[in-house]
Amino acid sequence: MLRSLLPSSWSVQLDLLPRADGGRSTEPDAQVVIEAPDGSRAVVLVECKGAVVPRDVTRAAHQIERYASVMAGRGTPVGGTVLAVPFVSPTTRAQLEQHGMGWFDLTGNLRLRLDRPAVFLDRKGAERSGFRDPSDRLLKTLRGPAAAKVVLELAETELPVGVRELAERAHVGAATSARVLELLDREAVVVRSEDGAATSVRKRLLVERWVQDYRVMESNEVISTLDPRGLSHALKALSSLGTGVVVTGSAAARAYLPDHVTPVSPMVSVSLYAEDPIGLMKQIGLKKADRGANVLVMRPFDDVVHAKARLVDGINYASPAQVVADLLTGPGRSTEEAEQLMAALETSDSGWEK
Repeated sequence: MLRSLLPSSWSVQLDLLPRADGGRSTEPDAQVVIEAPDGSRAVVLVECKGAVVPRDVTRAAHQIERYASVMAGRGTPVGGTVLAVPFVSPTTRAQLEQHGMGWFDLTGNLRLRLDRPAVFLDRKGAERSGFRDPSDRLLKTLRGPAAAKVVLELAETELPVGVRELAERAHVGAATSARVLELLDREAVVVRSEDGAATSVRKRLLVERWVQDYRVMESNEVISTLDPRGLSHALKALSSLGTGVVVTGSAAARAYLPDHVTPVSPMVSVSLYAEDPIGLMKQIGLKKADRGANVLVMRPFDDVVHAKARLVDGINYASPAQVVADLLTGPGRSTEEAEQLMAALETSDSGWEK
């Protein structure tokens, strides 16, 4: 892969199983020597694993750092490090990036950064693994209402919380709670005690992992509508409605931002969940629209959207975690709005830190 991406005038040499000091304990799986036409060279250490989940990244990073330290002590400085596995998930990539490591997998995902010679390679492969072990019964996805209930509960529940207690709070079965917690533990989203209770939740990472399987425009039944009288009329009408409507997206993000914070982009549409979308449209005068829509009316994937809603200034807003997920997977500049909201949540809600 490296040879195909670098110019033909560059040299790429592979050395399998180099011995840093003659001992297996400090022996990386491979090293690649990259040389530019001007003669500058870099040694890249490669650590190969059969499989790696985010929980394992720190250990793998420390292992390859030890290799690099030994080699530097013997006069061979290391320019970069790469983890090579059959598949590197998006969450694992994020963890590797935090440790300054590159990656390579058999689906084509590749990242390598070197200072000298100057190299930055970033190639995208698959977002999901095509490798399946029939004997592996572990949960691999957070798709579906049951998993969403556990995710949204973890985003705001009091900690520590055990498997059964979490199941009761989220209104799911204990088996579902256990499988979701196990997945989130592998993904380094939660920290668990010896008895299996969740003692810490990285909420930002929790939502980012959820949106790998959740999409606001796909997971919900969406109707694009137009309020001919504008967004101000739609928002004013919502304040007079009952509990059957929950606002999300840009309008909800504004409700959770501190008063002194200016939204990162102007509000061009309103997104909301309704128990009776057609009835709501008739009630406030919304019309279906393929173009120029300014109100998205959604029948939610599950009633948890209503159960987790918060009342702010007379309007029911989706929970912060739900709003962030909807913005991260929504159209337009909603990703920037999600980042602004998460930055605001950092200051008021423990667990939203990067």
